[in-house]
Amino acid sequence: MTQQVLSPSFASLHRLVWTALLAALIAMGAYAHFPLGPVPISLQVLFVLLAGFLLGPLAGSSAVGLYLLAGLVGLPVFSGGTSGLGHILGPSGGYLLGFLLTPLVTGQARRVIREGHLPWVWALGLAVLGYVPIYGIGLPWLKASLDVGWDKALAAGMLPFVVSDCLQIAAVAAAARFFHRRFGDSL
Repeated sequence: MTQQVLSPSFASLHRLVWTALLAALIAMGAYAHFPLGPVPISLQVLFVLLAGFLLGPLAGSSAVGLYLLAGLVGLPVFSGGTSGLGHILGPSGGYLLGFLLTPLVTGQARRVIREGHLPWVWALGLAVLGYVPIYGIGLPWLKASLDVGWDKALAAGMLPFVVSDCLQIAAVAAAARFFHRRFGDSL
């Protein structure tokens, strides 16, 4: 497979387009949701994980930051078509803030790619680790926001998502492997 070499100005534009595209996909993922208590099941996480895999740590976090900024300024991009600071400060706000750190984890995939190949074990492992900032910030935030114990926070904010998380981990690992094999580092 031949890789195209992009001029520096075209490469910057190319990166900006991919960043905006991933931010838009994260927003679209919020609309593909299933309301389940204070935290809905959605496809947002899939695209948040993918942002890091495809764009790297910093540009991936920029895509998530762009998504969060769009929601803060009033665009209806959060789950259920909501927006605003109140949503960020609400029960699911910690998960949204965790999204911002997730590409810093999944973006490490660029360090383990050899000859355009991302091994399954690395893709799956990084996808699983991508959930650490999401749940690491989201669960304590949910617990504090709802003023409940850890058992109720886990029951409302993590356990209902285990099956969908596993499916999204498999899907994002497969997608990341495909994109890296097809496009290499040209994203």
